[in-house]
Amino acid sequence: MSADKHVTQAQLRGWLEQRPQDSNAQWAHWSATALSQFWQHVEQHDLVTADEVNVRYATFVHPDHSDKGWVVISPGRIESYLKYQEIMLELAVDGYSVAAIDHRGQGFSDRISHHPQHGHITHFDEFVRDFADFMLALKPLIGKDPCQLLAHSMGAAIGCLYMAHYPHPFRSAVLSAPMMGVQTKPWPQAIARTMIGVGHWFNRQVLGDKPRYFMGMQDYADVSFSDNELTHSAQRYAWFRAMYEQHPEIQLGGPTVQWLKQSLQAMAELPEAAQKILIPVLVLQATEDPIVSAEPQRAFIELSPHPASTLQQVRGSYHEVLMETDAIRGPAMASALAFFAAQAQAKPLDKGFSAPPRGKRSKRLAP
Repeated sequence: MSADKHVTQAQLRGWLEQRPQDSNAQWAHWSATALSQFWQHVEQHDLVTADEVNVRYATFVHPDHSDKGWVVISPGRIESYLKYQEIMLELAVDGYSVAAIDHRGQGFSDRISHHPQHGHITHFDEFVRDFADFMLALKPLIGKDPCQLLAHSMGAAIGCLYMAHYPHPFRSAVLSAPMMGVQTKPWPQAIARTMIGVGHWFNRQVLGDKPRYFMGMQDYADVSFSDNELTHSAQRYAWFRAMYEQHPEIQLGGPTVQWLKQSLQAMAELPEAAQKILIPVLVLQATEDPIVSAEPQRAFIELSPHPASTLQQVRGSYHEVLMETDAIRGPAMASALAFFAAQAQAKPLDKGFSAPPRGKRSKRLAP
């Protein structure tokens, strides 16, 4: 889908300067007008993978072709790139071109289960391979420009495994509430893992690997703001919930048994992956995160070989750091931009990146 390309830096800055505080009811009007005007300048693309899955992604090429280069966004589970409109505008105002992917099985990308609401994956490596293909599709646009990664939750796990196993162009990475371990309350970790393993075994015995929800999971439901554990921002929460109503095709329910099993295996690989990622990494850790665990994030940074890698706690934040209230997300976003700026002129890990063959997870890991 082509976009109207006639936009200037002054227009970008003007749209962002019109944004009121998220505590102001006018924020909704701003998102429906100025932010929507920006989105008209974003192009949406299709990428067909080797296993014939259509993966959607979006790009905004900065009109001034700034020497700041690119920021590539890897969203979390359930999310579509549509949810990153405000962040893409902020990055564009700061001088970046931006690209964002809809991972397979969610957003506008093809579903891979018989039921379109299933949060499902066969092998976690499929996410990683798709991301490698996505980066190759961006290669003609990125060229030799600086390139940085901004990744959230599941998207951070995907991005880390990609950087650990593929040549890539990133000079730094900012990981927002990265999925390196999950909260399993009310069950202890060991019991939760056992339950997932038993559920996976039962599913294979009874249904022959046909995807099904893990116990207690269901189709997409419109959770009230007072019951949500994603953000304290009522305006941003209402905005992205309205987006799911406007585009029901991007709605997604809970994870399947297979998604959970594959995600646990992927998270188990991250400590090793951390030691292979030779660029600086900033982890934005949400201190009130009920979804992912804090300790594996600290361990990841301790294992990072780059001296500039660091962890920053985002006080008072629920899981979605960059969808939080202005008071919470503002300093976090400023830290991300400062981190990118500090690393923009660093030498790329590999100027020519590609996607070499890699065995599927099932062949690499012991049963």
